Amino acid sequence: MTMLQTIRNNSQGLLAKIFIGFVILVFALFGLDSIVGTIVNSNSTVSVNGVDLNELAIENEAQRISQQLLSNLGANIDPGSIDPSQFREQAVNNLVERELIFQTAVENNMTLSPAELDRQIAQTAEFQVNGSFSIERARALLASFGMTPAGYRAALLREGLMDQMLSSYSDSSFATPAEIEMVSRINNQQRTLRHIRIPVEMLTQTQTVTDDEISQYYDDNPEQYMQGERVAIEYVVLDRQNLMDEIEVSEDEIRAQYNTEIASLESAVERRASHILLQASDDTINEAMTQAQELKSRIDNGESFEDLAAEFSDDTGSAQFGGDVGYTSGDTFAEPFENALAQLELEQVSDPVRTQFGVHLIKLTELSESDIPEFEESRDRIETELQEQAVDDIYIARAEELGNLAFESLDLEQPAESLGLEIQTTELFDRSGGVGIAANQSVIDAAFGAEVRDGLNSALLTIDDSRTAVIRELERREPELRPLAEVSGQIEASLRREKARQEAQTLGQSYLSSLENGQNIDALLSVQGLQWQSTQALSRNDTSLPAELRRMIFEMPKPAEGETEIQGGQLQNGDYVIIQLQEIIPGSLAEMPEEEQMQLKNYLLQQEAAADFNAVMSGVQARADIQR
Repeated sequence: MTMLQTIRNNSQGLLAKIFIGFVILVFALFGLDSIVGTIVNSNSTVSVNGVDLNELAIENEAQRISQQLLSNLGANIDPGSIDPSQFREQAVNNLVERELIFQTAVENNMTLSPAELDRQIAQTAEFQVNGSFSIERARALLASFGMTPAGYRAALLREGLMDQMLSSYSDSSFATPAEIEMVSRINNQQRTLRHIRIPVEMLTQTQTVTDDEISQYYDDNPEQYMQGERVAIEYVVLDRQNLMDEIEVSEDEIRAQYNTEIASLESAVERRASHILLQASDDTINEAMTQAQELKSRIDNGESFEDLAAEFSDDTGSAQFGGDVGYTSGDTFAEPFENALAQLELEQVSDPVRTQFGVHLIKLTELSESDIPEFEESRDRIETELQEQAVDDIYIARAEELGNLAFESLDLEQPAESLGLEIQTTELFDRSGGVGIAANQSVIDAAFGAEVRDGLNSALLTIDDSRTAVIRELERREPELRPLAEVSGQIEASLRREKARQEAQTLGQSYLSSLENGQNIDALLSVQGLQWQSTQALSRNDTSLPAELRRMIFEMPKPAEGETEIQGGQLQNGDYVIIQLQEIIPGSLAEMPEEEQMQLKNYLLQQEAAADFNAVMSGVQARADIQR
């Protein structure tokens, strides 16, 4: 495992996720040499104008590319099927390009002042505490990723120079009003036309295919009808659910768990409190106690607790809210406060209570208690939960035993007999999988792996969270040509469609020829059940016609004045289309919304900058001394 991968695996939390992006970039661009104190000797085989590219940097860049590919492909791809080493060439190309960008920036005297670097570091949010830069936090965070402040600063400088090099082109590119208008006229162009579509499906059913044609095609194209390698397996499955019947839970255990839950519910009572606080020192505590008792008497005689709290409480934060200090489940306030509160009835006010803060009068204003279920309501649930807790240990122990027995045995008989499991079998299946357990990817991989191929039991396989299995080869068939009888229907359908495709093309080309000779083909179309389809002012993004057809339409040249342009062609699905282009309506920049105009301008600027930059870097690369 590479150091980069270790960091990925161990990084947790939002801070790490934000910061890891730059760490990965640093590793990929510069390798370990530039960011840790120790030097990694790597016998580099790649150099750019005498500067060696660190082999570890190449490895990390290949790893980054493979991880990006996995992310793009989603959860359906097996990570084990992608070997980062296959991206070495792309990784080398990326690093060579970055090194050339950096060297070119240096040659052009681009720089970042120490003050600018300090500003960037100080403004890094991950290095701040309460909005201010903290050198201790910065050092600690860098150290957690194996980086030094000097190495980080050097990496930041290098990245900044490359950014300057790139931005020098993006900031200096421009698009003239004439260019923007021209692109707008093309991009927002509309076309009026009519077209005929000869569907291949219409002609498929009328085609005839002989047995000799089927046989000949089968003989000429055997590679299309090869059956891939297949295997049938026998297997045993350890199912956690089946172990539940072995677990017996006594009535006393159920009752004990119920009592534990009740105690927990009772302790989870939330109380809302208000108080009047009279702050006091040791010298004034007696005066505070006397005043508190007087206030208590006034409350007992009907005066408002809330009004007295607003007038007399030294806790100004709660006094304005009638003394309300919120909720507690028994551990929010000082222990004497909590003890007194727990003894109160709803709306009752306590006698004076002394804490380290002074003297309190406490009022219970709300009481939130959980409903306590009866034992019989909870019994079945508790029994099931206790069984599941017990079965976990048994399942883990049995799975370990199954794996050991499978390793030690020449077949599945002993593991099955020892653990009371049934030996089951599958039908033949290929690498795309079969049904039941044969649809599981770990089973498929093992079935076609070297261990099972050599006649051994597989290692313990995880089917899902509650099932593990061991498999063994029962039958294996090498790739073979499928019998003609098995594929003749498939061949017939394929030949029918190909004949229909050819007929559609022949028919379409005959219609096209007639149109080009100035003939009216409406009667011929009617015989075939076809007719012209008219479209007014079609735009490039109009989904009323398929994308492939729209592309053909917008590739057609402009008709001559007073004439139409006619073109035919076959779509990928075999349908033949004839297009009669009648009018081209140019787009207009003035008709575009302002936001779209700005998007178009920005697009042209980006394209211009990319073209300029690529041209410069192509020349730089051609002149560079690159050793691979």
